[in-house]
Formats: sequence, structure tokens, C-alpha cells
Amino acid sequence: MKKMIFLKKYNMLWQKQPKTLLAAAALAMFGIFFAYLSAAAWGSMGWAKDKVMFYLQSPISVESALELSEKNQKVAEQYRQGLGNEMPLPFCIWGQKDHVLVSNENLSRQMRASAILLCGSPGLLFEDCRVPVAEDLEGCLLDETAAWELFGDIDAIGKEVACENRTFLVREVIPGNEGIISFQAGSALLGKKGNQEGEAAGQEGQSMDKVMQRVTVQKPEGCSLHELESIWFSQFGYSADLLDTEWMRGIGGFCVLLFPISLCIFFWIYLYHQYKRQGNPLGKGAAAGLSLALAAALLLFLKGFIHIPDSYIPTRWSDFSFWAGLWKEKAEAAALLLRVPKSGLDGGWIGLFSKTAVYGILAEIFLVTGWALACGNEFSDTL
Repeated sequence: MKKMIFLKKYNMLWQKQPKTLLAAAALAMFGIFFAYLSAAAWGSMGWAKDKVMFYLQSPISVESALELSEKNQKVAEQYRQGLGNEMPLPFCIWGQKDHVLVSNENLSRQMRASAILLCGSPGLLFEDCRVPVAEDLEGCLLDETAAWELFGDIDAIGKEVACENRTFLVREVIPGNEGIISFQAGSALLGKKGNQEGEAAGQEGQSMDKVMQRVTVQKPEGCSLHELESIWFSQFGYSADLLDTEWMRGIGGFCVLLFPISLCIFFWIYLYHQYKRQGNPLGKGAAAGLSLALAAALLLFLKGFIHIPDSYIPTRWSDFSFWAGLWKEKAEAAALLLRVPKSGLDGGWIGLFSKTAVYGILAEIFLVTGWALACGNEFSDTL
């Protein structure tokens, strides 16, 4: 009997407010859409979770960067042969020079691009990228915007471009809209002889020797950020500030979780409402069983999704000095990220973090608004 009354009540609600329910359904669909976008952006952030960025306190010359790379290669060779105790540390030293003139002389097209000079593996900077290797002084990378500007097409692999008094062959076109060209540091040394010619062509800005101030390191498994910072200094002797982005992934993950957790809470409210309405033990048991199953599913999901670094876990949860120190450390890390000059590559993780947070919050707003519009008054007595 109570079930018939419940269904009749909702039929009346639909007859009286069809537009309201349709609007609520539309809001819920928008919420699902933005939740998907937020999760996708957060997943893309995960590509760089084992790659750590440092900012050198003083820029180093191209020659010094090449020496560090050569030293690391020797350490790696000795480690493979079992002759050394030091573990090789995969890294890429890089820097950006803005407004560099890049031209396609065959089509008489040119543009001002951001030149990324790198010394090390390009795979540490560009996802799924293997070229140009360190020994390749003739190859370069273009992003899609640069390829369109210079060739009118993103199919530019194997074609020639001129930059910094050198001619390069395009090895790969990478996703991006920053207008980037990237090549190995050894190419810059070969291009120094033509500096006067480059200045006559109108190239201005800082020397390539003064831009090598960023380092991206592959974090060994089980190594904390502070341990990695110490290893870098002990092996190579250059002071560097850690650019900590762990807290950004944490905030992004929290924003991703808002939608599924809220959805579960609203479903629990619905089940509780049904539990109160049921007049027989079987109906109450079904509602209670579904609630427990939903709780178990949510816990399993959170267990697989959430990973808390060891540095975030105190020996005693009541250690307030630990929490104060952690808050201060992350605040300083955020301030450093804001102060450091940004490059075209930084636009990637900044954009992904912004999308993760904004889309996650929008998904939550649409979900809560849709719920309140559809049945907020109906279930208000259970809140």
C-alpha cells in the first residue's frame, strides 16, 4: 500500500513539474560530462607523476650541461658492469628561449617560436617521445601549432626548418599549441659560429647559454622527493630548488572524487528514504543490503584511487608540529611554482591541473543543483 502511495506521489510530481525534472536530468548529464573531463585531465597528469622538476639556482652553460650528461652516462656504464656504487639518475637539463625565428625556406614561411634546448632524453619532457636522441644534432621536434605555421600541415616529419643558424630535420610532431621547436644542446654549440648572421636576421633575446636552468629527473621507485634532491646535489654538485607538484595532483584527485562521493551520498539518502517507507522486513532488508553494497564498492574504489605519499603520513596523528611543518612546506612549494619563470612546457601541467579542478567543481555543482531541483524537497526530512 505504501509503495502504491509512493508511486502515485511521484506520478503527480511528474505531471505537475515535467520541466523541472527534465532540467534536473539535463543538469545531471552535464555533471557526468564534466566529471569525465575532470577524470581524463587528472589521468593525463598521472603521466608525469614519476618525473620530478628542479629549478637550478643559477643557469649553466651548454658545455656544462653536456659534461653532466656525459658523466651520468659513465656512471650508468659502470653501474651496469657492477664497478660503481652510484646509481645512474636519468635526467634532462633544458631551457627555453622565447621568440626565436624559425623558417621554412622552401615555402618562404616563418614564425616566432619558443625554442626548447634539451640535454638528455626527450621522453622526460614530451610524452611517448624518443627523438631526437642525444647524439642527433640534426633533428628537432615541432609541436602541432609550429608545424601548421611552417608547413600548413602536421605531417612534417622529415622536412627541413631553419633555426639558430642551423638547418634541422623534423623528427617528430608532438601535440601542443604553444608554438615549440626543440633540439639537443649539442646543436647549439654548432650554431654559435653563426651568431652574427643570426643577429643580422633579427634574432633577439638571451643567449642559449643562459637558458639552461631547468632539470627534469626520472624518480627511482621508492625514492622520496627530498632523497632525490640530495642525490642530485651529491652526484652533480649543482644547487637546485625542487618544484613540487605532488600537492597539485592531490588537489586534482580530490576534485575528481567530489562527483562519485556525492553521487553515493545522494543514493544513500534515497535508500534511507526507501528504508523508512518500507512496511515489510524484506523491503527494509533490500534497502539496507544495497546501502552496504554501495559502501563496500565506494571503499574499494577509494582504496584503489587514493595513494598518500609516505612524507604525508606522521608517526603520530596527533603530532601537530608535523602538520604545521607540512603545511608550511607545501605553501612554500606553491609560492616557488608561482615565482619560477614559466616555459611553454609548463603550460601542459598548469592546464591539466586547471581542467581537473574546474571541471571537477563544475560537475559537483551540476550534480547538487540537479538533485536539489528534482527531489530536494522530497528528501529534505532525511538531511
